[in-house]
Amino acid sequence: MSIKLFKNNWRKYYKRGFLTGIIVLCFLCFIDQTLQSSIFFNKIHNLEIFFFTLSFILFGSVFCGIISLVILGIMSIITISKE
Repeated sequence: MSIKLFKNNWRKYYKRGFLTGIIVLCFLCFIDQTLQSSIFFNKIHNLEIFFFTLSFILFGSVFCGIISLVILGIMSIITISKE
């Protein structure tokens, strides 16, 4: 078990997961808005739907960051410290 791995890299893994989530969800939203009928998001017609979509993207990105922290935790449990 390598606690040092988690302690030294948790910020980097969270940022990487969060930014990846933002990029992927924004790309999906952009593609979804250009389609005739939307699949993942509602069509943005007014400000209320726009803010709802932005909050969905933000919370989805936070969730992606938390998932990357869970994966880092599993990796730190599995790896063996060289000390």
